Amino acid sequence: MSIVHDQAMHFIYQQVLERLLSHMSKEQRVSLQLFIQRLLVAAGGPEYIGTFRLLVVQGADRRSARLLAILRAAQLSIALRAPVTFKLRVLVSCLPAASGAQLEQHERHFNALFMHDDPRVQLEMVDGAAVVPFCRQADATTRGWPLAREALLLFGHLVDAHPDALLGSRTHLELADALRLALATYPSADALVTAMPAGQRRRFAAWARRSLRQAGLAGPDALHQCVENMANCLGQLHVAAGFPGGALATPCSAQARTLPLRVIVIDDLLAQLLGEGELDKVLGGRSEPVRHATPMSAFVDPLALVQLHELAVRCKAPVAPRQALRLLQSRHADMLVALPYLHRALQGKSCPDAVKDWIVNTSGLTLAQLRMVYKGRLGPGMEHLLANLARRDVQLRLLKRKAAPRTSARRHHPDGA
Repeated sequence: MSIVHDQAMHFIYQQVLERLLSHMSKEQRVSLQLFIQRLLVAAGGPEYIGTFRLLVVQGADRRSARLLAILRAAQLSIALRAPVTFKLRVLVSCLPAASGAQLEQHERHFNALFMHDDPRVQLEMVDGAAVVPFCRQADATTRGWPLAREALLLFGHLVDAHPDALLGSRTHLELADALRLALATYPSADALVTAMPAGQRRRFAAWARRSLRQAGLAGPDALHQCVENMANCLGQLHVAAGFPGGALATPCSAQARTLPLRVIVIDDLLAQLLGEGELDKVLGGRSEPVRHATPMSAFVDPLALVQLHELAVRCKAPVAPRQALRLLQSRHADMLVALPYLHRALQGKSCPDAVKDWIVNTSGLTLAQLRMVYKGRLGPGMEHLLANLARRDVQLRLLKRKAAPRTSARRHHPDGA
């Protein structure tokens, strides 16, 4: 029965490969062979390809979908020529949390490439502060949302940031932390493959070095040895930014890895492998194409940024044209009479429970977090760190307006609460 099953699966995988190759152009098929040679060299030769473990962080854009199809074609092509092929680990990430529609899109891609039942493929997803097996069920999209929601709210309360900054530097810290978690499990990965162009990789590396240096977390050689060291350091910075009441940790140290985690890039093959063509028809199952996105924003829910902008516009809009009121005054005018009690609640003094419940429900944070924000009790260097994180958008471009932490302002102007 096992032999019959293996033969049936081999036939299915051959059909998947033939379908992929039939939807590639001649240039794409040539580039695929070059990419396969690059993988064999990275593994140390054909004799080691069976133990070679490749990791890809999967976004929701068209480029990520095409890269996954190319990786699957390479994996199945090698399997037809040799008795073994490389292991592929796919880590799905969408920040601040994956929606049901995005998980369904990934599920269509995985089904089209017949990846679920292949023991050579490991499908995972980022769920809050953990890496778990991929699941497309709707309830899976809500498990990690409370942590992401709290982190966004706390960051928004601490810095007077542009909406683009809320999903800017912090997004890349979360992504690095997810990579750190994935690499911490056994078996890990030998190489990371990316379709990010060289210019954007250099921008990311420069931002990482600068952020870690400003936070005092980067050791002298921590970022130059392998990607895993960078992920560990940025993950440490992510933890510090997520719990700003504490102090920054000690500088990162290099991890005890036998060989550095390699990065396999395909810059010279991007135009051929990931260009426009018939390959998209294999993946979707629907007539509409997978959405476009720049590589650095491929892991961010596009609706989240739109909603942040809409919320910012609504908050800034005055209730009446004749007066420009503060957000506390324009949106919660009925609570102006309770303002002294609100200050007492934030100062830790006695006040009615109804006031405490209202401020917690309205802000979305716990009373302890609100008191920390109100009093400006941040760890050493934390205000400077948060201000730096609030200066860049999801493309890591410097925003025009420099954000200043609200905490220092509140200490001098308590009415600003």
